Amino acid sequence: MANRHRVYLVPGFFGFTQMGDKETERIAYFQNVPRLLEQRFKERGIDARVHAVASSPTSGLEARARDVFREMARTANEDDAQLHLVGHSTGGLDARSVVSPRMAGEAPAFVKRVRSVVTLSTPHYGTPLASFFHQGDVGKTLLRYLWLFTFLTLHRKAMPLRTAALQACYWLVLRSEDAKLPPNLFNQIVRLTADLSENEREDLIRFFSQVGENQTLIQDLMPASLRAFNADTADREGVRYGCVVTGAPPPTLALRLLLTPDALLYGIFSFLYGRSAPLSRDLQVPERTEAQSQALQDAFGRKFESWSDGIVPSRSQVWGRVLHVAKADHMDVVGHFDQPPEYISWLKSGSHFQEPQFQAVWERIIDFTVGGGATVHPGN
Repeated sequence: MANRHRVYLVPGFFGFTQMGDKETERIAYFQNVPRLLEQRFKERGIDARVHAVASSPTSGLEARARDVFREMARTANEDDAQLHLVGHSTGGLDARSVVSPRMAGEAPAFVKRVRSVVTLSTPHYGTPLASFFHQGDVGKTLLRYLWLFTFLTLHRKAMPLRTAALQACYWLVLRSEDAKLPPNLFNQIVRLTADLSENEREDLIRFFSQVGENQTLIQDLMPASLRAFNADTADREGVRYGCVVTGAPPPTLALRLLLTPDALLYGIFSFLYGRSAPLSRDLQVPERTEAQSQALQDAFGRKFESWSDGIVPSRSQVWGRVLHVAKADHMDVVGHFDQPPEYISWLKSGSHFQEPQFQAVWERIIDFTVGGGATVHPGN
């Protein structure tokens, strides 16, 4: 039916749909997003369904695109609905791959029904942070502990000694240049999470092992790799492309020096922000349109070139129409921001992103995908 839609949410790095046994304690990659979209669709009288796509956590871009094919195949042929892909971070590159002419030879027929691709916080031109993690065993090991840190931060259970576990991860990240990484540290940290269920511990260990075994994605996200990817991955004619750009204020030393749990998390954010190197010469971004540059300047100010969301430089996130520009860190826009108890933040970034900003981002996405809108909305 021409007025029926399916929206596929594609996760980024560390991609998963959800983890955890109890609904009230479950970690979802797109936290509260499907519920918000379904509510807004109903209010607007739009016949649309939302699907969260599972993908390999750190496999390369080609493998992840095929994961998206498989997940979409489970539902896309149930009807003749118009299809829309919304990808966060690396998921935005996956979405572009799926609909690109380069993949046309192996793409299922339903890909021809994709009408829009929206990317959020996506490193279209790479991120220098990937280059850092790709350098040597220390960077690759730190990546595994960053995933563990993410899990511990977002898990909704009150875990005994959780602060000690987070501090261990924090120490590893800040001492990355010369840290000796004990091979049994992971086991020690898992013991600190003793109130996880057996299934949750198995999920934790399985994902941790995957991140350690296959890190092809890190190399794929380096700026040089994305130059080759973009040269081979053209936009498909007839598909509308839009982006949501995120950036957080550059970190300040004063907040890092405070001896509080939030300061520990802010310290990790500051470390990642610096390694994302927004002004790196390796990051070769083509000239933007006047409308794209104006949207970034309206939200971040004249020095927007130096902004990052802590993972991806903001100027690397522009692809197609700029739908919205948000003062937000990398995970804020998928529902992991600092507004407990319903929302739990992954990073403490000083972005002050909360539910009104979260709703504004997704309203713009609805406008562009199933709502028929195509307006630029720079926002805070």
